[in-house]
Amino acid sequence: MVGAMPVNIIPKFYNGTIGGCNGMEDEMQVSIGSRVKSGDDFGTVKYIGEVQGYNGIWYGVEWDDVARGKHDGFVDNIQYFKTTKSNAGSFVRPNKISPLRTCADAIRKYYGDREDETVAAHRRTVINEWKREMGAPFIEMVGFEKIHQKQKFDRLQEVCVHDQNVATAGDVASLCPNVRSLDVSRNLFSNWREVIQLSAQLPDLKELDVSKNRMAIDMSEETLSQLSINFSSLEKLNISVCDYEWSDIVVLSHLWPKINEIIAAYNRIKKITSPEVTLRTLTILRLDGNPIDSWNEVNNLGRLNLKVLSLNDCEIGEIRFNNDPGNGKVNMFDNLEVLFLNRNKINDWRSISELDKLKNLKKLYFLKNPIQNSEDYDTTSQLVIAKIGSLQELNGSIITRELRRGAEYDYLKRYGGEWKLAQQDNALKMAFDIEHCRFQELLNKYGIPDDSLLVKQVRNTTLTSQLLEIILRDENGKILKKKFPSTMAVQKLVTLAQRLFSKTGNTGTPTLNLVDDQMKGAEITLDNVMKDLAYYSIKNGDTILVRFR
Repeated sequence: MVGAMPVNIIPKFYNGTIGGCNGMEDEMQVSIGSRVKSGDDFGTVKYIGEVQGYNGIWYGVEWDDVARGKHDGFVDNIQYFKTTKSNAGSFVRPNKISPLRTCADAIRKYYGDREDETVAAHRRTVINEWKREMGAPFIEMVGFEKIHQKQKFDRLQEVCVHDQNVATAGDVASLCPNVRSLDVSRNLFSNWREVIQLSAQLPDLKELDVSKNRMAIDMSEETLSQLSINFSSLEKLNISVCDYEWSDIVVLSHLWPKINEIIAAYNRIKKITSPEVTLRTLTILRLDGNPIDSWNEVNNLGRLNLKVLSLNDCEIGEIRFNNDPGNGKVNMFDNLEVLFLNRNKINDWRSISELDKLKNLKKLYFLKNPIQNSEDYDTTSQLVIAKIGSLQELNGSIITRELRRGAEYDYLKRYGGEWKLAQQDNALKMAFDIEHCRFQELLNKYGIPDDSLLVKQVRNTTLTSQLLEIILRDENGKILKKKFPSTMAVQKLVTLAQRLFSKTGNTGTPTLNLVDDQMKGAEITLDNVMKDLAYYSIKNGDTILVRFR
């Protein structure tokens, strides 16, 4: 029957408890595949048995942290087990493993031991007054504590049992059935069957945090779809640091028919495919800290109904939707309003221009990307504002009407000269329109600034005319004459100088200093390595001193 839960994973209730247990659950047994914890280290059991040359039973464990391991399961010419990562395994005695718990036990212990002293004092006062009114101080209030505890657990709607060695669900339904938000992060769930059993007992569950668990996926998409009835109220899910790829999340998404927000940070997501039948209700997706390095992968999310997309701390180097000139809007991410791109590897301003092709982008968080090293914060902020017309907030700051007008007009002045030169050649014009998607829109809005206000552009007609002959000299007197383009970044010259002069006993990264003849040999340090040589007004025949630290 569609929607029914397979018998082998239905919680068994007897007399109000799972498996006939009463009160605390029976001690849980470790088996092959169990997740275990020893000290602060987590691992997966791969072997249980004897080890040649040693007495007693040992657990063969593959540790999450490879540094905790000693071998790959092969010891003294015997292969006891195999690890997925080299030298990630070791043997450990059972008494070195933290005891496993059910979620119910963890809740009972954590919340049962916590009681507000004021409430407790008030309860004692009520009991004593009751005894006096009855004239029977010797009467014991049998069952009152249990009733009070039951009422307290029934009131629980937000539960956190983070890092409590929880491995299975236990009887949560009879303990705290009204939970709406549950945090079971950094525990010992080994597969999704246990999480499904847990959610099956909490019909009002809306928020679930299972981050920092390593849970195997051992069910088909069809089975997961049938089991989705157990997550019918779930809206927000945190599956960060679970060692998942995007394909794993797509498979699991059959469990969550009404999911609104997924946090899947710091997994192994690199390749992304467009979900075909799931995640249609998803509006918030956080993929921070994943090794995503291509915007083409991000584009595969474009058909989802996302309003917020967070890609902080990824490895994205550039943003591209297409190579169309101008700022025509793309038919993807139609509802995206908030985008986080902090601490990526974006190193070109065209990437920011591309974001103007989004229809509804209102808030952008863009900090600590390499391209921002080329200018001060205010200047880079103005460039971002000018390049994205729909933006209302940048890095949490409101973009006022005056701020936008100033940024856009400065942008016209900065690139107006380059735009004029580009009009004389179709190829240059095409390249300019692709690089500066909004420029024509801004020209229509403000008009071209007067020539006297434009940043002067040096017109170079040939490669030869762009080359500067520069004398490089180190502290040991070694002199080299080289030709470099005026557009060459100082950083590249630093790297080249390090290679050219390292054979003379110099080590480390050199600093470059321009000798200014007009100032009687005064030196100007080329300290902004993101600038080009033209920025420092370097001319033919100039001398640059190479000094090693």
